[in-house]
Amino acid sequence: MDRFPSGVTRYDLLDELSRLERASRFDETERNFFDEGPHLISSPELPWGDEVRHLSVAAYERFIHGETWITGGGAREMENDLVAWMGGLLGSADPAGFVASGGSESNMCAILTAKQLAGRKGGSLVFPDNGHYSLHKLCRMFDLDPIAVPAPDGHLDRVDPAAIEAAIRPDTIAIVATAGTWAYGSVDPIAEIGAIAQRHDLYLHVDGAFGGYILPFLELGGYHAEIPLWDFRVPGVCSISADLHKNGMAPPPASTLFFRDSHLLGLAKEICPPNGTISGTRGTGPIAGAWTMYRLLGTRGYIEVARKSMSMRDELARGAAAIPGLRVHPGSLINMTLIHSDELDLRPVVDHLRARGWMFAVRTVPGPASIVLAPMPHNEGQAPRFLDDLADAVAAAPALTGAEAVGAEKVSSYGF
Repeated sequence: MDRFPSGVTRYDLLDELSRLERASRFDETERNFFDEGPHLISSPELPWGDEVRHLSVAAYERFIHGETWITGGGAREMENDLVAWMGGLLGSADPAGFVASGGSESNMCAILTAKQLAGRKGGSLVFPDNGHYSLHKLCRMFDLDPIAVPAPDGHLDRVDPAAIEAAIRPDTIAIVATAGTWAYGSVDPIAEIGAIAQRHDLYLHVDGAFGGYILPFLELGGYHAEIPLWDFRVPGVCSISADLHKNGMAPPPASTLFFRDSHLLGLAKEICPPNGTISGTRGTGPIAGAWTMYRLLGTRGYIEVARKSMSMRDELARGAAAIPGLRVHPGSLINMTLIHSDELDLRPVVDHLRARGWMFAVRTVPGPASIVLAPMPHNEGQAPRFLDDLADAVAAAPALTGAEAVGAEKVSSYGF
């Protein structure tokens, strides 16, 4: 067939697809330090990386035509398998939950469940002001007042439990805490916040989009001397979101929402039938891709992947801290590093690095620009090159004036 009904030829279409792939920079994935997708690559530590990634994508393709309503029996079985495995690792004796489209949907479903439990149409939601932007979005959607509690002065990554408790109002329906805070990689004091939630008979949701699929494996692998309790081992925790398409290594879109027990999942299904998800039609491809990743890696494989990601994080953090004028923000417990400066304006540095092909996130607090890196296995071998380019760019960076530093603090913390 030379031409399709539209007049486009097969070769024209393939050429256009190649152009669009390059426009999306898919051919430079290894230079992307803040990516979402199947991140595995073979290396000395992960000799099976490429094969696992290929099989996960192949499973996605095999199930790409399906949805979970009618033809989804196999996908629902995969979903239940995933939830039972990971929910158990997160400390639930009665794992319950589902695969969602992303961290935003998982957070939304959790708070809708809290509303159902509270029996309120409106109310308020309390969370640290460095919480994910979806919390503000869902408050607007669900008629809730967002009560964003500021971080202690000089400690942007921290949360003061006393301030969280002081922010609670009579109409508060839930508290949200974070395990793997954007952009600091920190973990909120969830045990203390859990006790507060119990004292006030409030629902506590933990946003573990970034931390959910790495913190358990760092703990099991003994990477950290001590990771503070943050999961269902904290009695007050009712639900936990965790993104498979981040540290779960699965093809997007795929997040998971876990409930402490099947009763809470039942409440989610009451308000969002039949699955508890906001989306009614759910593709089976993402579920199959995520399930395949889990089946091939297992707990042992995820421990090795977590160590690999953290080794690159440590390499980047050490290298950046050794560059005069740069600071690495403290407090990260996961594969996330925030690089900033009290002396230099990093905006030209950002431009220089991007001109050299590097992809990463930029934050306006600390201001006027900070660099956020979340290395994963696909970044194998890139850290030395990035650090060389970073050092070159910093050497030419202008001094930071006091007005620039202070003014930037007023910019939205969601600036990229």
